[in-house]
Amino acid sequence: MSSQGAMIITIAVLNFALGSLWYTFVGQKWMFGWGLSKKDINHKDPKPYLIAFIGSLWTTYGMFLLIKHIHPQGMKELLTLAIGTWVFIVVGIGAKHYAFALRSLSAFFTDYLLDLVGLILISILIYMNY
Repeated sequence: MSSQGAMIITIAVLNFALGSLWYTFVGQKWMFGWGLSKKDINHKDPKPYLIAFIGSLWTTYGMFLLIKHIHPQGMKELLTLAIGTWVFIVVGIGAKHYAFALRSLSAFFTDYLLDLVGLILISILIYMNY
């Protein structure tokens, strides 16, 4: 495996761990926003965790490609890229799903603020190691 591949996998694992930590603290708020209770969540089912990790891997690779091709010149440009990706792509795409799912703004931000923090973390780690 190339050093870039190992870097991408390592950063994806860190981003996945960030999600675990995030939902440890906001899990109740998240369940309320989605109208779920603890009994609705099957913690023994590995599929959601596998899908979440694949999503983390996919996001990390996508940010790697953006950073590789855009070549941000310094932290300001890097953060502009990460935050801009979140605002214009992630939030733009996600908003319609929440609107049609009739979910609250609180549920939306509980999920999508994690993505903002994750994109910033991913971008900084790639930038520092590329």
